[in-house]
Amino acid sequence: MSPNLSQVGDSNFMSQLVILLAAEGKQVIHKKVGDSVELLSNLPVEGVTRATWKYGDSPVANKVSGVISTNPFKNRVEFNNTSFSLTIRDLSLQDSGEFSFTSLTDKQRPTVFITLQVHEPISTNSIVFSNVTQPEPNGFCTVFLECNANPHSNVTYIWTVGTQTRNGPRLQYAIKPQDGDTTFTCNASNVVSEKLASETLRCSNTTGPTGSNEGMFRNMNSSV
Repeated sequence: MSPNLSQVGDSNFMSQLVILLAAEGKQVIHKKVGDSVELLSNLPVEGVTRATWKYGDSPVANKVSGVISTNPFKNRVEFNNTSFSLTIRDLSLQDSGEFSFTSLTDKQRPTVFITLQVHEPISTNSIVFSNVTQPEPNGFCTVFLECNANPHSNVTYIWTVGTQTRNGPRLQYAIKPQDGDTTFTCNASNVVSEKLASETLRCSNTTGPTGSNEGMFRNMNSSV
């Protein structure tokens, strides 16, 4: 019988493109390249006499002047002088960093910190490589599979065979002729995107995939 695969818990992939993590008064927002992001202080706006957004040490916008001309985002930034929200369009990896919002009413208020993390989505040129050995004396064929996704960093791989799962980009699995067609599915994900690739293989004297040995990934729609 096929070897047992270790069960894993819920996938680390989160379908929401924006993830807010409350930790010690800080927020973390995850976005993908090309997205827009709206930064909110979530503080009351009544009675505010001074409000300022900074990116690191660089001023971006304030209540008096609006958007600062020397801000790092040039013409990609908008400031709402009523809600004091800050919007940045067409995000790039270089936009990742810490934003701070300071404001005054009749007294100083706590500074709000927001960390923006911009990620490359997993691209469509990800491929599954597979190889199946000839049947061994015990009647089993050994399947070798590898799942490759771009970008290569910060990607989580989960293989699924039937009801069994295993973590990691590579999978070794034993099948027998009686199993017929066996489908192997790779889920490659990062914090902003997810791709699936499937490969159907069988064990026989002329082993090999029933189709191509390069399974192109297909998109999984994400909801915000």
